[in-house]
Amino acid sequence: MPSTLRAARNCLEPLLLFCLNAYVCSRLWTAEYIDQMGSVEGAFIAFSRYIAGHWNNLQWLPTWFCGMPVLRAYQPGLHVTVAAIVTLFNFSPEHAYHFMSALVYSLGPVTLFWLCDRLTGRRGYAFAAALVYSLFSPSVLFSSALRQDLGGWLLARRYQDMVHYGDTPHIAGLALLPLVIWSLHRAIPSAPSGRGSVPNRDDPPSRDDPPRRDQRERFIFIPLTAALLGALVVVNWTATIGLVMALVAYFVAQAGAMRLSGWFTAAGIGVLAYLLVCPWLPPSVILDVPANAQYSDGTSFGRTQLAGLAACLVVLGLLHLLLERFHISRHFRFFLYFFVLSGTVQLAHDWGNVRLIPQPHRFHAEMEMGLIPAVLFPVAMVWNGLGRPVRWAALIVIAALCFFQVHTYHRFASSEARPIDVRSTIEYRMAKWFEEHTGGDRVFAPGSVALWMNDFVDTPQFLGCCDQSIPAYGMRLALFTIYTSMNAGNRDAEYSQLWLRAYGVGAIGIGGPQSSEYYKAFANPRKFDGILPELWRDGDNVVYGLPRRDRSLAHVIWPRQEVERLPIHGLDVDPLRPYVAALDDPALPPAEMRWLASNRIGISAQMEPGQVITVQESYAPGWRATANGRPAVVRRDVLGLLVVEPACAGQCSIDLVYDGGAEARWLRVLQIVGLLGCVAWPLGLRRRIKLIP
Repeated sequence: MPSTLRAARNCLEPLLLFCLNAYVCSRLWTAEYIDQMGSVEGAFIAFSRYIAGHWNNLQWLPTWFCGMPVLRAYQPGLHVTVAAIVTLFNFSPEHAYHFMSALVYSLGPVTLFWLCDRLTGRRGYAFAAALVYSLFSPSVLFSSALRQDLGGWLLARRYQDMVHYGDTPHIAGLALLPLVIWSLHRAIPSAPSGRGSVPNRDDPPSRDDPPRRDQRERFIFIPLTAALLGALVVVNWTATIGLVMALVAYFVAQAGAMRLSGWFTAAGIGVLAYLLVCPWLPPSVILDVPANAQYSDGTSFGRTQLAGLAACLVVLGLLHLLLERFHISRHFRFFLYFFVLSGTVQLAHDWGNVRLIPQPHRFHAEMEMGLIPAVLFPVAMVWNGLGRPVRWAALIVIAALCFFQVHTYHRFASSEARPIDVRSTIEYRMAKWFEEHTGGDRVFAPGSVALWMNDFVDTPQFLGCCDQSIPAYGMRLALFTIYTSMNAGNRDAEYSQLWLRAYGVGAIGIGGPQSSEYYKAFANPRKFDGILPELWRDGDNVVYGLPRRDRSLAHVIWPRQEVERLPIHGLDVDPLRPYVAALDDPALPPAEMRWLASNRIGISAQMEPGQVITVQESYAPGWRATANGRPAVVRRDVLGLLVVEPACAGQCSIDLVYDGGAEARWLRVLQIVGLLGCVAWPLGLRRRIKLIP
């Protein structure tokens, strides 16, 4: 067959899969705002919007959670890509985000097809697996909760996750996951094919197994695997955990057959991958992830979790011994083990309400990616034994079912992505009111307004995205107290005001029971009636003002007026009182604060010896300050805010700059080491292979 025809033939199935999924999500390719104001995609679009407007200074994000490092807000991979589309093609952030969502959704089945095809050499099997993955969500067979949430047996759960819940970063990571496994399989020396196993004796060899491929190509796949692995990790944490499961499944499937050098190669690729992306995923962020993830849904790692994960690994080991005894294909084992690992996490939560890891309900997509190829593997062997008439009859039935599902999925997807006039929403109207009437003050925006606000305006807010990114535990106490009013009684407004004042909030928006705001998260939405001045009302939506001495977020205080200890819970507000009182103390001189850049603050104040400046902006290592041109101490208070010790008397001019600190500088050096490693390792390998007779 001519090479052109062969190339066209090889592209047929991937192209068909891509077009099928592109049709299902056809509305997303050109969508602006859609009727999903409760989706977290509003925050993701806002993040991409910020990046697109600050390419020259991506250090500090002043709009969320009293300010935070950009890299702490969310893994930047997808959002930087969306921002690049905005910049290069002049798309709106909303259009660019939805375009990228449609792209990764359509590519997911294509990459799964590629992995199945390259591992097994069976294009028909690979196409069937990717087709089922495109048109059916088998997780609804196992979980009544997922089925009820989806609204039926035959609807698109993967699409619902992406659009209704805003899980595009997770879907993007899943689209990369098969490519990581395939590239790793190519990069590791002498990865076994599993040929010769009893069920697969007559199967064609894998397209990428070492006996059939040129070992000299490994020098290409080592840096490629590192790049793909790093790209997935900087896209989404859930997909990263899914990748860990897939890697465990892959290496267990290869156990006993892979060379020792293969294990060292895999470890080296992992190190190289991190070096490539370490400036965007610093250790300080990684170390915060486990604790923040537990806070996000109340999961705490204890005996139950340890026992559950240990039992899963024991089952995996026993299953491996059984399949090894009967020489079952290692490629089938990989998909089966991947299903066992991800399915244990998902189904333990769905069936027994046991959280083995945080947010276990999100791993049904990984479960499906392992389950479908594992189930279809033996089905493909049965198919090979059927006669031609039976095959044709079955193909006709399958084609009819596929046409039905394509229509069902497309109709469902279109209903989930209905366009709206965003200007009519409370999210837009309240955000615009804040922009026009608060003069840039920090505000507390409620629920879905907080998610979408910074897509419309640059007004800084106390909330933001996402829960695992909250910079300080004190902020969690404040949020819980303000929203839930738990045990607050008739002092609810007092407690909430103290927390709001401590974090520099000048106005708070609340949506009542009749509000169109999506979440209606306030347990007591009337707590401030008659207590705080009402600044704006729109139906059951209201904005209250918090009285303050001045609008500055910088204040001169004495060290004894700082919060001495972190409150034990949200009602333990006595430590806050001296600090909040100092903010209004007329005996203390005012401090003028202005933003000179997104990561730079200028402060001027008349000070006495021993006084300090409290700045109601989040602390992070990497802030440095000068006072009247001399270095000044910058430290963190117990609320997680900045304190500057200028050590000056009289007129003090303070310059605060965030640059990421020593960690950022060292990580840039390590990234260069990683880039050099991507060149030196393959070249050394290629030279060594040439020297082998």
